[in-house]
Amino acid sequence: MQSQNQEQYRPMNAECPRCAKSDRTVGVPHALTDTGHPLGAAERGLLLPPPPQAPAATAVERSKPALGLYAVAGVITALWLMNVSRGVPDLEDADTAYVMGYLLGPLILIVPLALAGLIVQLATKRRRVRVAEDGARAWDAIQERCHRIWQAAWLCRRCRVTFFPKGAFGPHFPATPAIAVAQFPKWVTTTAADRAFDVPEPTGPR
Repeated sequence: MQSQNQEQYRPMNAECPRCAKSDRTVGVPHALTDTGHPLGAAERGLLLPPPPQAPAATAVERSKPALGLYAVAGVITALWLMNVSRGVPDLEDADTAYVMGYLLGPLILIVPLALAGLIVQLATKRRRVRVAEDGARAWDAIQERCHRIWQAAWLCRRCRVTFFPKGAFGPHFPATPAIAVAQFPKWVTTTAADRAFDVPEPTGPR
């Protein structure tokens, strides 16, 4: 439904903001497939639809408090192993409890710390999964916004500039100034990431 609404807002003809004429303007998607007016290789590469990009971080993050507990347990373990590696002192006159405490005492700290880290990791897993899923959905929305913006772009074959005419995304959408073709890819991706820009949000799964 939203795509249909966007189509009805899209103008059939558009006036170039640089030359103020519409006889040589055409939608960017059409310009790429128009064999009667082929684009140069460099210009064509700049006008291609934005390629899908992998999100910066979609994996479920490890719990930072759990990592802190693991780190403390690791430091104690390393110090304990270093101490044991130096050799056991003369404990002939010491009782068994003292010897066991000397050799295995650090485990009293290491094991609880490791278990506490595991408990924290498991207890926060659902929240961390939800955060990762929300991040993935937000990234998908940006990718779809990129494609919507690219679809609405126009090219003036006379001035060799791109632009977005009035009403490109809705009846109140203002016309943009001329955008150099070299700046077009960056303009699309930057605008898509800006939620203040009035581009319809996707309403369902892609």
